[in-house]
Amino acid sequence: MKKKHIAFVVNGLYGGGAEKVLQVFLAHFDREKYDITLINHREDEMSYEYYPADIQYKSILKSIEKRKSKAGKLWVKIFNKINLFIYNHFSPTLFRRLYLRDKFDVEIAFIEGYATRIVSGGYSGRKIAWVHIDLNISPWTDIAFRSKEEQTTCYSSFDEVVSVSESVKESLEKLYSRQSIVIYNPIDVEEIREMSALYTVERDKKKLLFVSVGRLVPQKGYDRLIPIIGKLIAEGFDFRLWIVGEGAERIRLEKLIREWNLEEIVTLWGNQSNPYPYIAASDVFVCSSRSEGYSTAVTEALILGLPVVTTLCAGMEELLDGGEYGIIVENEDEALLKGMRNVLSDRKLMSRYADRIERDKNRFSLERQMNNIYQVIDNE
Repeated sequence: MKKKHIAFVVNGLYGGGAEKVLQVFLAHFDREKYDITLINHREDEMSYEYYPADIQYKSILKSIEKRKSKAGKLWVKIFNKINLFIYNHFSPTLFRRLYLRDKFDVEIAFIEGYATRIVSGGYSGRKIAWVHIDLNISPWTDIAFRSKEEQTTCYSSFDEVVSVSESVKESLEKLYSRQSIVIYNPIDVEEIREMSALYTVERDKKKLLFVSVGRLVPQKGYDRLIPIIGKLIAEGFDFRLWIVGEGAERIRLEKLIREWNLEEIVTLWGNQSNPYPYIAASDVFVCSSRSEGYSTAVTEALILGLPVVTTLCAGMEELLDGGEYGIIVENEDEALLKGMRNVLSDRKLMSRYADRIERDKNRFSLERQMNNIYQVIDNE
């Protein structure tokens, strides 16, 4: 049987939940049926710690850092400037003809924005777009398109558009009048549990420990979570918060921690190649995000048995089964403050949520989600 050649097109290789989901995809894709090419809008260093060594890798924009000579660096600067000028001023079809002429059996824009626009201009046998966030709440993709009309036209060019949750699907269909299907993110449950047990992170077991995992960016809402922690400490509650992740907001968040005198309360752990021992060591996962699509971090916390306190974002009602596995509050500061106060005031509440999570611990199935993906690719 001839293998299908599948291309995944992305904006970057590392840093967010969508990239982690892609890593799970590629690690478990059926190599008997598919050859895989990963195409990155910008040139990142390929790490085989995260990506399989048997996939092909290409990039469009080139990295200046990888060129050693002055002539090489100058060539890359000129190449990238011309590339970006054509991207910004001409159609996706012309851009493809100049910079990515490959044709695949199936081509997948695995992230919104640049990758979606690039794939829309191609002529592969089947084109699929993946949408990971509520584009109504977080319309960051506007910078990747010349107009709202062009974005609508691009989505209409795809054979299938996949949303990662029902709320993402509803938002997409309303914005772009484009039907979508829902496929939840595949999660490698066994790997997460195994990695969580590789080592132990020490903590003070006498104090309740909240944990959050995510990039230090405005979307994740850590700038509002830290003042909430300060207010709860001022009310007399004694607990700790760990934040695992890195990003552009670090300096601002460190300043907030100092302003609220939380140096002994809040720990910024930075990027961790294995965040799961930090989650496993904690008591409650807190999500302060202003927007999400279908939170990988919350899913991983549930897999490791942690109850969740979260703002109302896309996918949370589905992940927490309407509140069976944690507390969902309105997406504003005072509601999150009250939700965390409830947790600190009633420890038995979290025990009840934890019991339900343990009872339903096998509800995340990697095999089922991978089969759903194959059906979309094979047009079944």
